Amino acid sequence: MSWLLYAALAVCLFFGAKACGKDEWNGDALSYAQTKSFLGFCALIILLHHCALRTCSPWLAPYRVVHGLDAFLYLGYLCVAAFFFCSGYGMYSASRREGAFDGYYKRILRVVLPAAAMWLTFFLIEKGKGMRIEPPVWINTFDYIWYILAVIWLYLFFYLSFRLIRSEKAGMAVMICGTCAWFVLCLIFSPGTWWYNTPHLFLLGIITAKNKEKLRAFFRKRYPVWLVLSFVITAAGFYVAGYYEHFAAAFGIGDGWAVRFIAELTGQVVSATSFVLFVVLLGMKVKIGNGLLLFLGRFTLEIYLVHPLFVQLFGFAFIQDTAKPLYHIRDPFLYALAVAVISIPPAYLLHELTALAAGRSRSDAASRKQQAPKNG
Repeated sequence: MSWLLYAALAVCLFFGAKACGKDEWNGDALSYAQTKSFLGFCALIILLHHCALRTCSPWLAPYRVVHGLDAFLYLGYLCVAAFFFCSGYGMYSASRREGAFDGYYKRILRVVLPAAAMWLTFFLIEKGKGMRIEPPVWINTFDYIWYILAVIWLYLFFYLSFRLIRSEKAGMAVMICGTCAWFVLCLIFSPGTWWYNTPHLFLLGIITAKNKEKLRAFFRKRYPVWLVLSFVITAAGFYVAGYYEHFAAAFGIGDGWAVRFIAELTGQVVSATSFVLFVVLLGMKVKIGNGLLLFLGRFTLEIYLVHPLFVQLFGFAFIQDTAKPLYHIRDPFLYALAVAVISIPPAYLLHELTALAAGRSRSDAASRKQQAPKNG
């Protein structure tokens, strides 16, 4: 059934896509429609990634492992990198408009409210099952909360850098310091590299938006070289990060804890950065976008927050091995399909309820009216 899944994903991504001619360029490579479409696709990949973690992770007990979603096992951080990049790019672009920071607190509310709702949902279910939540409870109740903390941190530093500080150079310096501070703090205190291997792409998104015309002209020169190079670097970094033991064996490198950690983290950071570059470069020649992806792209945050509930409810256990799930779906493809289909309606409902509670901003209203732009 794996070929059906890959075929469905390919159709989902490329249905309605248009390729530019030899001397033509897609002027909408980083438009609202194209980025939202791609992020809608990334949301699906992250969902499959989390399903893979519950079915075929190498750290699961052997009798728990069911192969089928192995290709998605290490893809999650690449898609998260795209989210951070597009967020930074979009926020800086929007901040250039007059009144862009009016009601900025609504941006924070639109992140905090759905996260709080899902945290409470997990907390009630865990308590209802009599589960003991390891401290700190505010993190371990809902492991996926790390992304929300990173977004809020970056949003606050963005406000400080480009609203409260008048000098743009000084603002960029503060934004860089804030991003580095997150990396260092998470490196010391967080439970894993997924906390800090991709938020730097938010900063890269800001830099790209600030210099988009210069960068566009730069990458159009020797475009095939940059495209191939970004793909090769992504593949190499991904291989080192996800399959270090094979890399170490092939090149006779030591497998000590420190060497392994540095190699894997470096591979993740490098491949996350080059993957975003590859996607942007590919978007300069290929325009994607269809109704399904645009629809999913409207509420990717809520999809991210809601789907883990069903990943756990339909897995072999609910978070802890001793807690029974709602129903264990053993076939990995039916498992992923059930998680995707059942997650989308409550995610959309949560999105709409959050919009009502926080109030729609002018940018929300504008994005609803925006149509998929034509090729430039």
